[in-house]
Amino acid sequence: MKKTLWTIVIIVLLVSGFGLYVKWSNRDLAELTTARRAALSELRPVLLRYKADTGNFPRTLEMLVPDYVPQISTVLHNAADVEPVKRIRYEVRDDTAKISYHVIRGPDSTEVFDVVKNSFAANK
Repeated sequence: MKKTLWTIVIIVLLVSGFGLYVKWSNRDLAELTTARRAALSELRPVLLRYKADTGNFPRTLEMLVPDYVPQISTVLHNAADVEPVKRIRYEVRDDTAKISYHVIRGPDSTEVFDVVKNSFAANK
């Protein structure tokens, strides 16, 4: 009986500890997501202006520098030393541009910003 009780206590502590670890390890992504949403809201008019001027969205965000913006926000960079889960993906297909990024660590954890629709949606 005592052994079973201790086993249950240990399992509860391990599960609780894991939950706290996941919450802690995703805090940086939550802060990054908030910063990215703000940066993307500011970048959207620039992307639309570029498209109006050229007929297409830029193939890369860096193509906006220096004619449209002095620099791309650091929260939208994909430096080689950046953890893969913190990188963004900028895609242009047909007549739309989308930017996706992880909001938490784990599968099915990305959010997509649709530049044309001005919307953020979970990527499922």
